[in-house]
Amino acid sequence: MMAEITESVLKSFSTFASFDRGQELYQSNAVFDTFRSGNLLTGKCEGTNTPFYQLTVQIDEGGIQEALCNCPYDRGGYCKHIIALLLSFINEPEIFIETQNFEKTLKKMDKDTLVNLMIELMDEKPDVLTWLKNAVSDKPAQPRSTKTKSSRKTEISKTVYKRQIQGILRSLQGYRMSEAYWLMGGMVEELDNICDTAYDFLVAGDAHNALSILTTLLIEVGESYDQFDDSDGYLGGFLSRLELPLVETILSADLGKTERRNLFNELEPEVRELSAYGIDNLGGILMALNRGWSGKPLFELEDFDPDDTTIIEAKLNVLLRQERIEEYLTLCLQAGKHLRFIQKKIEMREFDEAVDVAWKNLTQAEDVLFVSKALRESGKLSEAVRLARNGLGLAGDKGNLGIWLGTIEEAQGNVEQAIQAYLISFTAKPALEIYSKLKKLSDKDWIKIQPELIQIVKDSHREKVLIDIFIFEEEWDKVVETADKISSFNYPLIEKVADVLLPHRPEWVIEACRKQVEGLIAKTQSKYYAIAVHWLGKMKQAYLSLNRKADWVDYLEGLKSTYSRRPALQAELSKL
Repeated sequence: MMAEITESVLKSFSTFASFDRGQELYQSNAVFDTFRSGNLLTGKCEGTNTPFYQLTVQIDEGGIQEALCNCPYDRGGYCKHIIALLLSFINEPEIFIETQNFEKTLKKMDKDTLVNLMIELMDEKPDVLTWLKNAVSDKPAQPRSTKTKSSRKTEISKTVYKRQIQGILRSLQGYRMSEAYWLMGGMVEELDNICDTAYDFLVAGDAHNALSILTTLLIEVGESYDQFDDSDGYLGGFLSRLELPLVETILSADLGKTERRNLFNELEPEVRELSAYGIDNLGGILMALNRGWSGKPLFELEDFDPDDTTIIEAKLNVLLRQERIEEYLTLCLQAGKHLRFIQKKIEMREFDEAVDVAWKNLTQAEDVLFVSKALRESGKLSEAVRLARNGLGLAGDKGNLGIWLGTIEEAQGNVEQAIQAYLISFTAKPALEIYSKLKKLSDKDWIKIQPELIQIVKDSHREKVLIDIFIFEEEWDKVVETADKISSFNYPLIEKVADVLLPHRPEWVIEACRKQVEGLIAKTQSKYYAIAVHWLGKMKQAYLSLNRKADWVDYLEGLKSTYSRRPALQAELSKL
């Protein structure tokens, strides 16, 4: 079942500019190659910097479930191309070719007709020939092997990796410590790449070579740690990130007691020394070596009592990778990892048990949102909605859950439930998008609701959202009042307000720009002069809109006279 999509729905999910431009694209027939497969719509839309953009929209009984476009738009709501596709579907559903019906048509065709169609297609699109060559082969199909991945027999050279790691660590030699500080991120990224290589070995079933790489990383980086200025924690963070993959690898390697003991003795000094530097979350490595998979310790650890969170996480990863599903699910419940249990049950399409565990055990709104989305994607929208409604009363951040549920309630015509969900979302995370939805839905109750929303924003000290709302309402004096309270260092927001107020309050724009200009020039650094001139350009527009060209000229000439001994500034001012 597909919910009805209307222009009103599209307007609530897009900015005014996106909707208007999408409407223009639709009216200019920019949408083409439109298809429908059940509730899935696909198509193409002409692009500005590319021949076309590819569009995909999934609709269910809760409305628009997902809308994807490969354009770079990221300013909130749906892009103009998605709007154009959906306007096409609303107004001309017949242009969407039903692919399921098309399959039936193809099946009814005789062999000669199909061959002729393929020949024409290859003439029109040569790439199809390459695809056919790969798809059609004279060789008989090889049966799939039922064997599991075998372990790699060739051992990697630990010496090679040791040299590579040492080379990365020495890459900052020759720099002063203050210079090396700024290059730490790049060095750590190279170390992360080696860690990723080790994990690739692990996923391929080669735990022993993965272990060689990871232990070499821990030892070499640990021994060099005190040579670096790690004020920002890049290197410490990398070492902390080694814990989980190392524990997972240890548990996968099936090490004997002697191997575990020897490796423990090799790594313990490094772990303890790093703990003295504040990197004290590597204890899981020693715990895994001491206890192994069974949990039975080789010996008692003195002055060392880490929790077993990492051990459990690693065991779950191993069981999942090895497809030991029943053991995985059992451990999830034993360890209280209910979210992982629910996720797996949904993947297995065992929805009743997944929903039951969710209702009984989830306590955070964020977790409820994760599960509700998974249920919806699996076609269980009604269960997702009921769970989400309950989630609004749980602890945690309800902002994203509220807007997710609100859009579904709105699409299904449940106005009161939509308002309630949006109100909860707005309280947690005020935003213009939700404000505008509430205004549209509240009707006669808006007079009561609006002041409450404004107070919520004021209490949250989100000046940008408050200004966005006043701009939306075209309450220019309130925009000015709010803008006067924000810091002069909030350049992006002041510039946004100046651009909006130019036609409405040009006097304010002149004064706001004057403060920016004079503050930038006072820094006496030439790198700020171009920015000052940028603000002067806005000031000029404001003066001219008031027919005060003479005042503008006087101000500009005054700057030139006052700062006549600053040639770099004079050069920039001459551009005006």
